[in-house]
Amino acid sequence: TSRLAFVFEGKRPAMFLRKALSKKTGKGFLSPGFFTIYDFVQYTLSKKDSFVKIPSMESWYAIYTLAKDIAPEIVKGREKFSQFLPWAREIANFIDLLDFEDIPSDSLKSVQASASIGYEIPPSINASLRNIIGLRNAYHNLLREKKSFSKGYIYLSAAKAVQNVHFEEFDRILFCGFFYIRETERQIIKHLYDTGKAVLFFQGDEDKWPVLKEVSQYFSCRIKPEEEEESGSNYRLNLYSAFDRHSQVCTVRGILKDREKRDSTVIVLPDPESMIPLVSEIGSSAGEFNVSLGYPLKRSSVHSLFEHIFWAQKRRRDAQYYARDYIAALSQPLVKNLRVLPNHSPTRVLVHKIEEALLGMEKTSISGNLFVKPADLENENILFELTSETLKHMDIEARPTDLQGVLKELHLLLFTLWEGIGNFEDFAGSLGQFLDTLVKKSFIARYPLNLNIVKRIYSIRDELKNAPFSKESFEQEDIFKIFQDMLEGERVAFSGSPLRGFQILGTLETRCLNFEDVIIMDANESKLPELRTHEPLIPGEVIKSLGLDTIAREEEMQRYVFTRMISGAKNVHLVYEENQEKERSRFIEQLIWQRQKEEESLNVISPPRVGFEVNMLPAKTGISKTERMVGFLKNLPYSPTSVDTYTRCPQRFYYRYVLKLKEKEELPEDPESKEIGTFIHNLLEVTFARFINKKPKIDENFRKDFFKVFDEEFENTFSKRMRSDSFMLKNIMRFRLKNFLDFEGDRLENGVREILLLEKKFKEKLELSGDIFNFVYKADRVDRLEDGSVLIVDYKTGGSVAKPQGTDSLEEMELTRESIKDRIKSFQLPLYYYFEKQKHRGEDVNAAFYGLRTPKLTHLSGQSTNLERTIEICMEKLDFILHEIVDPDKQFMADREERYCEHCPFFYMCR
Repeated sequence: TSRLAFVFEGKRPAMFLRKALSKKTGKGFLSPGFFTIYDFVQYTLSKKDSFVKIPSMESWYAIYTLAKDIAPEIVKGREKFSQFLPWAREIANFIDLLDFEDIPSDSLKSVQASASIGYEIPPSINASLRNIIGLRNAYHNLLREKKSFSKGYIYLSAAKAVQNVHFEEFDRILFCGFFYIRETERQIIKHLYDTGKAVLFFQGDEDKWPVLKEVSQYFSCRIKPEEEEESGSNYRLNLYSAFDRHSQVCTVRGILKDREKRDSTVIVLPDPESMIPLVSEIGSSAGEFNVSLGYPLKRSSVHSLFEHIFWAQKRRRDAQYYARDYIAALSQPLVKNLRVLPNHSPTRVLVHKIEEALLGMEKTSISGNLFVKPADLENENILFELTSETLKHMDIEARPTDLQGVLKELHLLLFTLWEGIGNFEDFAGSLGQFLDTLVKKSFIARYPLNLNIVKRIYSIRDELKNAPFSKESFEQEDIFKIFQDMLEGERVAFSGSPLRGFQILGTLETRCLNFEDVIIMDANESKLPELRTHEPLIPGEVIKSLGLDTIAREEEMQRYVFTRMISGAKNVHLVYEENQEKERSRFIEQLIWQRQKEEESLNVISPPRVGFEVNMLPAKTGISKTERMVGFLKNLPYSPTSVDTYTRCPQRFYYRYVLKLKEKEELPEDPESKEIGTFIHNLLEVTFARFINKKPKIDENFRKDFFKVFDEEFENTFSKRMRSDSFMLKNIMRFRLKNFLDFEGDRLENGVREILLLEKKFKEKLELSGDIFNFVYKADRVDRLEDGSVLIVDYKTGGSVAKPQGTDSLEEMELTRESIKDRIKSFQLPLYYYFEKQKHRGEDVNAAFYGLRTPKLTHLSGQSTNLERTIEICMEKLDFILHEIVDPDKQFMADREERYCEHCPFFYMCR
C-alpha cells in the first residue's frame, strides 16, 4: 500500500479510509500516501520548482502597488491602501480564477476590447477590465521574481510543469470522488491518466449530472455506476419546520436522543454560526462527538475585544478616551477577569468600582465625565481604597498600590499599546504583546475554540510583521481597518477525529463520506445552496463570456454534494426555519416533487411544525413574609415614595425596598431625566439660599448670578460628559429656567413673604393604631406667604403629577389597596402637609407640586377639597397600607397594570 497515493478533494476522506484499512488489516501497515488535491498540486510543483505561498495581505498589497504604476485610473479616488483593499482583493481573486482555469490572454483580449467599448458598469470596473492583462502579467512576473506564488499561480505553474515531473515513488495515484475539476487540475490528472499512472473514481451518473458528462468527455471515458441505480429513494425522509435557530437545535437534540449507532451519524451545518448553539444544547447529553468545520472568527469574543479597543482609539481626544468606549473595553469578560494578581477577582472588582465611579455611584473626580484620561484614573487613590475594602469582605488581600499596578497594566494592554502606531511593524509588536498577555493571564486557554482563534491571529501578526510594506507609514485608523478587514473573512477550522462518536461537519466536509443517519440543519434557501449571486467587482457577464458560469457551477456542485450525502443514508432528517424572512431550500422542494411523482400524489410529506409544550403557570403566587422579614419591615424607614411604590405594586416594593435590588446602571449617551432633575434641584438650592428667612426678589442681579451659577454647574456636570451637542440641552434648559424665573418673580413679589427652608431632610416617627413607624422625607422648599400661611413646595421637572381626588370621592372609597391606589394616587403631598403641620401648629398650611417644565403650581387643596378632612382620610388609608405591609399573613402580590409594568425593572421576575 505504501506505493499507492490517494487524492481527495478534502482532508476527511483520508482519515476514514485510513481507519477502514487499519480495521481491515487488523495490524500495522505501511500507509499509502494521502493528499488533498491542493496538497497534490503543490507536491507536483515542488518536484520542479521551489516556492512558498504568498500571504493574502501581501498579494493584495502587490496588486495595489502594481495598479498604481500600471493602471493609476483604477486607484483614483481610493489612493490609500485601506480604501483600495476591497478592489485589490477582488482583482487578486479574479486573477486566481483565471489561473485556476488557465484562461489564456487571447480570451482576455475580447474582455479588454468589450471593456474599452464599455460594459454597462461603473467606470472604475471598466478601467480594471481594460487593464486586466497588464495587471495579470505584471503580477505573475512579480510572483516568479519573489518565488512567492498565489494559490491560482501554483495551480497554473503545476499544470505547465507536470509534463516534466515523474512520480517514481508511486505505482498508482488514485483520484477519488471528484465532481467539478478545474482546468489546471484536469491537465495534471489527464497527463497522469494518459501515462497509466492515475486511476479515476467517480460517484454518480454522467447522464444525470452535466458536470460529470463534461468530465467524461474530457477524459474519454464513461462515468456510469456498475449497477443501475434504483429510480426510487431508499432512505427514509423526515422534514421538520422550525421557527428559529434555537428551535432547530432543540429539534436536533430530540432526533439524536433516539440514535443508538452514534458512529454512523452526522450532523451537517451549512451555516457554521449554528455550531455554538448546537454544541451548547447537546454537549452534556450527546456523549462523544467531533466537530470539523470553519467557524467565523468575527463571532468570537476576541474579535469583539478588538472592536472595543479600536473604537476607543478612533474616538479618543489626544490622551482622553470617551468614557463609554473606555468602560466597554475594560468590562469585556476577557479583560476584567485577567489574572494580573494571583487571583482574578481584584481585576474584576476594580473594573466594577471604576464603572461605579464614572456613573456617579461612587463620588470621585471622574464621576460623570464624558471623557477620561487613563493617567488620571491611575492617581485616583479612592478607587483603589474602595476596591481594597470590598476585597477584604471577600477574604482577599490586595493593597491599593497593587491595585494601581493592575490598572496600569490594563491601560497598557487596552490603550497605551495602540497609541501612536504608524506602521504594521509597530502594530504587529503591540498585537503580539497583547496576545501574549491574553494567553498567559486570561481564561482564554480554557476554551479550545478561543485557542484556535488566538493561534490564527498570531499567524496574521507574523504575516503583517514580515510583509514588505510593514515599515511603510500608515494612518492609525487605516491600520486598524485593514486588520479588521483581514479578521472579517477568517474562519477558524476545527480538526476533529473520525474515530469515535458522531460527526458535526460543514457541507463540503461530507464529500466521499457515507453515514446511516444524516441530520442537516439550516436547510434553507440562501444556506443550502449558499451562492454568491453577485460579483462586486467583476460582472457576471464578463465571467460568463470567459466560459466560467461560476454561479450555475456552484449550485450544481452543492446539489451534487447534498444528493450524494443523503443517497447513501438510511435516515435523513432535514431541519429548516420557516418564517417571513426564510423559506426551505430548493433542494427540499426538489425532493418533495420527486416523491410526489413517484407516489402520484401531492400529499406525500407533511412536515411537523416544531413547537414547544408550554404549560401556562397559574397567576404568580405571592411572596410570603418570614418572621425576620416582618421585623425588618417594622423598623424600615419609610418614605412617601416607598409607600406609593407599595400602593402601586406590593411585589415591586418587595424587590426594591426589602431585597434592595435595582437595575445595573450604564453610562448613558445623554443625560437622563433623573440627572437633569438632580441638577435643577441643586441649582435652585444654591441660588435661592440667599432668600432663606428673607423676602425673595427676582431682579436683574439675581438673574445674572443665577445664570452664572447655571453656566458653571452645567460645564462641570454636563459639558464634560457630552460632545458638541451639549449646547442644545443647555439652550433648552436655559429657556425653561428663564420662563420659571419670570413666573416665580411675579409669584414671589405678590405672594411670598420669606423662604423658610430649602432641600432639607427630616426624620419623623408616625404613630398609627398604636404602632410607631419611622419616616424620612425631603422638603424641596417651604415658603411663608404674605397672608401668613405656609406652603410646602415639591419641584417636578417631569410632566405629570399625582394628587388625591376631591374629598367627596375619598369619602366613598373602599378600604382596599386597589381603591386607595385609584383615588389617593400618591401620599406625597398629604404626608408633606401632615409633617409640616406638626411644625406649624395653629397656622394655615398647604402643599403644592411646582411644575418647572411649564411653570405651574398644583395645590393639594382645591374647589372639591375639604383639606383637613382630606388629610384625615389619607392618614386613615396610610394606616391601612402600613399595617398591610407589616401583616405577616399578607403576601407581596404583583399588581398587573400594563403601563406601570411596562417600565418596571422587575418585570420578568414576577412572571
